[in-house]
Formats: sequence, C-alpha cells, structure tokens
Amino acid sequence: MWSVTGIRGLCLQVCVIAAAIMFCASPSLSRGTTGADSKEYVVGAEDVLNITVWDNEDLTGNVKVGLDGYLEYKFIGRIKASGLTTSQVAGVINERLAQGYINDPQVTVQVATYRSKAIFIIGEVNRPGTYYLTKQTTIVEAISMAQGPTKDADPEVIIVRKGEKGEGNNIIVNLRRALEGDLSRNIVVQEGDSIFISKAKTFFIMGEVHKPGQYKLEKDTSVRRAISIAGGHTEKAALKRVKIIRIDDKGEQERQVKLDELVQPLDTLVVPQSYF
Repeated sequence: MWSVTGIRGLCLQVCVIAAAIMFCASPSLSRGTTGADSKEYVVGAEDVLNITVWDNEDLTGNVKVGLDGYLEYKFIGRIKASGLTTSQVAGVINERLAQGYINDPQVTVQVATYRSKAIFIIGEVNRPGTYYLTKQTTIVEAISMAQGPTKDADPEVIIVRKGEKGEGNNIIVNLRRALEGDLSRNIVVQEGDSIFISKAKTFFIMGEVHKPGQYKLEKDTSVRRAISIAGGHTEKAALKRVKIIRIDDKGEQERQVKLDELVQPLDTLVVPQSYF
C-alpha cells in the first residue's frame, strides 16, 4: 500500500518532469516582430528600419541600426537614429538628401524588425523566451506575446526591474486580477524587465472528501476552504479530527488542525471517517 509520503513524492516527481519537458521544448528566443505600426516608436540599437525614398529604388531598402545607435545610409553617411521616432529619422534623411542629392525627396521610415527593446518572459508560460516591445505594453499583453500562462501557472507574476543604480527591484502583480480587468494590476512593462511566472503552489487532500487529490493553493486558503475546493466533505467525515501532514526542517510533522487554520504549500490534509 502506498504511504502518504510516497503518493506525494510521486506526484511531485511527475510535476517536476512535466515542467522540465515543457520548458526545454519551448523556444528560448522569439523572432523579431515585423510589420507593426511604428508611427510613434522610438528607434533603438539593432532595430532594422525600412527606408523608402519615393521614385528612387536605389535608396529604398532595409538598414540596421548599429550597437552605437547609428545607421549607415547612401550618400549621406552616418545618422544618429537611436532615441528618435521613425518620423524624426525620416526627417533627418529627407533634410540631408535635399542638400544637393535629390530635389524635393519624399522619405518614409518604418520598423521592419524590432530588436532593441527586449523583455524576458520565463517560467509557466507556453512560449518562454525573449520578446521585443513595439509599443507601450501591459503585463497582460506581454504574457499574451508568450502565448499565455500554462494551466499550472501561479496567479502572481514577479517582474524583476533594474533600478537607476542597476539593482534589481521585484514587482509582484496578481495576473488573475489583471486578466479580470483590474487596471491597477495591469501595469506597463519596461525595456529590460524579466517576467517570471512560477508553478502554482499546491496542497494535497485525501480521505472523506468527494474529490481527493492535488489542488492549487490560493492565498489565505483555510482548511475549511480546502475541503470545499475538493468538492466538500462526505457524510461520514469527522471534521473535528482533520489532520495536516507538513514537512519542515525537522522532517514530516502530523497534527490535528482547526478548520480556520491556513494551509501551506505542499501540506497534505487528511479528513478521517467518523466512528459513528
């Protein structure tokens, strides 16, 4: 017969293996987004710009912005592009070409490939990897870029954001609330943000409940609430003798609990049968 520890250990091993397979199978780097509206986009290093000069095919094509923020363009040489909007870059090129190269040039600039403003999304999303911002982007939109959270994702998201001195600041966002329309939770992500979604915390419940098994642990879940999550107790349940099995630094501890006590991650609740 399986022991409680054995059952829990087997479940944990299966979860860890499944998560590892999912993470390894996911691409680590996304392709640059193309073809989006770039009207107010601020150009950055490594962006690829599509420069069009009307009625002049020789001056039309894609040009990559260098790491130093400059691009090289025919006739007029190096242009500082980083920090300018696409319309401003077009204005600079237009002005330079008009200085003895082309009469009344008409220049448009669009972003062909976004590569400068990276964010990193890891953990329990369907496509973890590096993504590039093309506009002001909220946390919900960012997670959507990674094909959304997995079914095992924790509702809380951690955003690691660099401060002015390079230190990492952790921002905790309740993704569930944001998805439900809470605008105060749906914050705007920034260039360089690392977004981490961990595996949801879980607990185990067995004995006189209708649906024994492993469940996601929500914040401030009481023993009473845990029993409800498991489909409620049976008629034979002895609610005054519910036990909790918890592993801490002293090993496995088992004790009787009250229904209003809070459940902790990886706790196992045992709802015994009444004697009468």
